Amino acid sequence: MASSLITSTLSRSLFRFTTKPSPLLSSSSSYSIPFFPSNTKTKELNRCRLLSMAFAHKESLENNPGLQATPDEATKGYFLQQTMFRIKDPKVSLDFYSRVLGMSLLKRLDFPEMKFSLYFLGYEDTASAPPNIVHRTVWTFGQKATLELTHNWGTESDPEFKGYHNGNSEPRGFGKMKGIAFIKDPDGYWIEIFDLKLIGQVTSDAA
Repeated sequence: MASSLITSTLSRSLFRFTTKPSPLLSSSSSYSIPFFPSNTKTKELNRCRLLSMAFAHKESLENNPGLQATPDEATKGYFLQQTMFRIKDPKVSLDFYSRVLGMSLLKRLDFPEMKFSLYFLGYEDTASAPPNIVHRTVWTFGQKATLELTHNWGTESDPEFKGYHNGNSEPRGFGKMKGIAFIKDPDGYWIEIFDLKLIGQVTSDAA
């Protein structure tokens, strides 16, 4: 009974587009005819299942030494929140990421005492962001996989400025913000760790 129900549901989903009249059928014809014979349909579904199993097998734990199904309790619930790029000119970079890649500016933070600004971009609906400037910072840092553009003031108009390294050599550009912790991955990349309960307070002057 359960099997019949699943098959019926799949059929309705797969053949929804066949309700449109076909020039090959007369006006008195029924349009409930399957797109292909039932035995072919069954073979196709089975082939999809086999392909799905094959792809899943490649990503299984036994095929990927070091992969863990259960995260460390100390970092359980954590997620990758941002990737940081250092930029020369925010006008040029913002144009590229908003116009070409379709990203939105979620939040901008300015640090006059250290003369740099941070631009956080993503694909979130900014209409859902809180109106309060500090709360918007917390909201931004709560989104997954955003892009942080770091601009050191003056580089855009400095003819001697040649650009930045690729992130694997000096200057690295980490550790400017107080109240933020860092960990290092096996390849030496620094990862910034922050608490959503404190990030609004830490960045309130820059909000």
